Amino acid sequence: MPTVTLATQPFAHAARSAARAHSLPGLPIVTIPHDYLFEDEAAIRKQVAGVVDDLLAGLFEPAP
Repeated sequence: MPTVTLATQPFAHAARSAARAHSLPGLPIVTIPHDYLFEDEAAIRKQVAGVVDDLLAGLFEPAP
């Protein structure tokens, strides 16, 4: 089943390390800004728009 892991910037390295530790080095991981908790809806929509292509690629492109 296709999946994409979302990780905020401070946890991106940990997400990649965990994926490798679980024998999933090609797991698609999309990094998002960590400040989303303090942003208004318009700012969050703008941030999400910046990663939509990466999310879709992780779901629909063949794994490496």
